[in-house]
Amino acid sequence: MKELLKELYDWEIDQSRLNFDHDPEYQAYYTQVEALWEEGDMPAPLFHLLETSNLISFAHGFQLGARLARWVGTG
Repeated sequence: MKELLKELYDWEIDQSRLNFDHDPEYQAYYTQVEALWEEGDMPAPLFHLLETSNLISFAHGFQLGARLARWVGTG
């Protein structure tokens, strides 16, 4: 299931349905974080943490949506 959620997450990003770049609040925070490094590139471990947190948020939302759909179907 974990791998399927990762595939769905990647697919949503590839299809531009899940686009963090269009969220002004996300961009503001991302710009602040990037400014912490003179080179402008976030260290790889921190970038990986950010990507992982995005995936976790997506997976939680997906699972919540599935539970709500089941609840509506039985209610």
